[in-house]
Amino acid sequence: MCGKINVVSFSFEGEIDVEAIQSPIQNVVGSVFVHVKDLRRSAEWYSMAMGLPLLEERLNGGPVYWLALEGGTGLILDDNRNNDPGAKHVLYSYKTDDIEAAYRFLSEMGADLLFPIERPHPGLAYFNFADPDGNAVMVTQSDYESAVVERLEHSASPIMNKIASIFINVTDMNRAIAFHSKALALPYEEVNAGQSIYELHMRSGSGVLLDDNRFRQGDSYKTLFMFVTRDAEGSKAYLEANGVQVFTDMERHGDMAFFTVQDPDGNVVMVCSE
Repeated sequence: MCGKINVVSFSFEGEIDVEAIQSPIQNVVGSVFVHVKDLRRSAEWYSMAMGLPLLEERLNGGPVYWLALEGGTGLILDDNRNNDPGAKHVLYSYKTDDIEAAYRFLSEMGADLLFPIERPHPGLAYFNFADPDGNAVMVTQSDYESAVVERLEHSASPIMNKIASIFINVTDMNRAIAFHSKALALPYEEVNAGQSIYELHMRSGSGVLLDDNRFRQGDSYKTLFMFVTRDAEGSKAYLEANGVQVFTDMERHGDMAFFTVQDPDGNVVMVCSE
């Protein structure tokens, strides 16, 4: 099933003492970011895909449109017009209860910290860091909780309002495993050259998958994340009926079936059977 990826047994590399390492960064994904040019257009598209109501009160001129989804990981549509054109686009956010400790931890690890801690208003603090492939991840300390947005009662969409897994596209799998595992203080071991997917162990919410398939195949696109569905064929038919073109066609691997589509900004999203 999607999100249920077979990975090697965990063990720490070298002389690392698992009991001695504690990361203030929780292995829990708070939200996935999608960077868009037209906030309303994208809010309508993602609401249609998941069978959700359009929340007009969140289209009030602000820079983001956010949705709390099933499973604990939310979706944030981020208006590119409010961002520095040269800034790296954040993929997703991890949670922390101590933003200062998280910043120090990554600094001591030698991570590329993209800017100092920002505190836009009381109850919210965050910063971004980049992995060796330039993928940007946010670390957030927040006092805010939003209620899950419920699906429309009579929605025809077979796609659930849940993000199963996020993809981190990498070029050197073992380097990526070491970096991301150390950032979260997760046990790990290096993998052989034939393994193109590695799952970072998340405590709850969306999974996180290191993926070097795009690099191996020389693709110019990256898949952001996967929605989950109980009916892959029905989901494909539903999206096509709503004017969405399939980007990569249906693939089947045993009981698992998946395909990808592009959102209005060309972001590639996977829909995968549960």
